[in-house]
Amino acid sequence: MPLQFVPVTKKDFPIIQSIFAENPHYVQLEDRIYLLSDDELEEEFLNADTISLLCIDGDDVLALIDYLPEHPTDHSTWIGLFIMSERLHRQGIGSMIYRMFHEQYLQDCPVIRLAVLPENVSGRRYWEHLDFRFERQGVSDCHQPVEVFLKINSSDDRMLK
Repeated sequence: MPLQFVPVTKKDFPIIQSIFAENPHYVQLEDRIYLLSDDELEEEFLNADTISLLCIDGDDVLALIDYLPEHPTDHSTWIGLFIMSERLHRQGIGSMIYRMFHEQYLQDCPVIRLAVLPENVSGRRYWEHLDFRFERQGVSDCHQPVEVFLKINSSDDRMLK
């Protein structure tokens, strides 16, 4: 069975918890307490603003992706979370998943942005490898300093103004 992206449902909450549990370094960088409550998971992954997807290969969950199709201020698409099981890191699987996700969901988005915590060196390298470029310093919704990266999909640069 080929890789598929499926919408997150409430029944997926234990899987989401396990993905975070498999990434203690990221959880520490994010400075959040896990396990998240069902209410917190619902607020983060079942809200009306973002789209949350699991990337699956048969019965194996490979990644969790949460993205905002159109930011209310800059009108660009924002990837809020792209996290996969730590056992899959540094094998090219994340790049393959991102490229499939991009092809299926982001191909028509002129500008894609995301934020990386400054201490997340491997995350920064990952996004730079995928042609995302540093745009500016920023602050996350959780009031943490972040580095904003962007990728332009087309020659339409009106989104940058």
